[in-house]
Amino acid sequence: MRAMTLPSGLTLRAEAARAGAPARPPVLCVHGMFGGAWQFDGWLPLLAARGYAAHALDLRGHHGSRPVPDLGRVSVRDYVEDVLEACRALGDPVILGHSMGGLLAQKAAEARAVRAAVLLCAAPPRGILVTSAPLIGRQLKHMPNMLRSRPLVADRGDADWLMFNRTPRAEADAQFPRLVPESGTAGREMSFGAIAVDGARVTCPVLSVTASDDRFVVPRIGRALARKYRAETFEAPGHAHLVIAEPGWERVAAHVLDWLDRAVP
Repeated sequence: MRAMTLPSGLTLRAEAARAGAPARPPVLCVHGMFGGAWQFDGWLPLLAARGYAAHALDLRGHHGSRPVPDLGRVSVRDYVEDVLEACRALGDPVILGHSMGGLLAQKAAEARAVRAAVLLCAAPPRGILVTSAPLIGRQLKHMPNMLRSRPLVADRGDADWLMFNRTPRAEADAQFPRLVPESGTAGREMSFGAIAVDGARVTCPVLSVTASDDRFVVPRIGRALARKYRAETFEAPGHAHLVIAEPGWERVAAHVLDWLDRAVP
């Protein structure tokens, strides 16, 4: 695995397609709130083995990628620009987006910058309600920072309930310290449905992946996304929000790879 840096300072992890594998388009993986490209470390070699040159982007302000003077004021639209820059550099890739990265993937598909999109427990755009009663209770403590456009810091108790509810304690102990601060502005925009996506402009193949035990982006959201984009859907049984990195993620990745082989010329 190697590192790439784009002219703007954005960084990516990259895995070259394996020699002898069928020639396939590049893939761009995009993480969610508090996350990073490292969460796709297991996915990149699997994609490469199937012939996809695989890349995972660190959004600005995450893990040393394109430092920003005030992370709290970074908007979802800023993150969309990061994704579009990476898409231009790779040339019409397939995009895999997790959580907030799934919303960014929807915006990239709307811009017709990708040839297919996989939405992994993806945050929804305007018109699909993201909140639930338990989630609202967890969000209240972060509301002052969201309203004041200050950075958000992950809380271990919330992470255990929202993200790690299907992750063994030892693995959660290893992963939680790798979570980084997130933008309060972006959090506010997603919480209040400020980001719209014109479904009519999304013409590429779309797969919406949900997880049966996801408490953050509950399965009804993934099903609503599938209806919006006339997409295929797949619910991962026994999985939670961190479907890309929790035990058994390989089965989810295998389903995604099989779909890509069918859906992408």
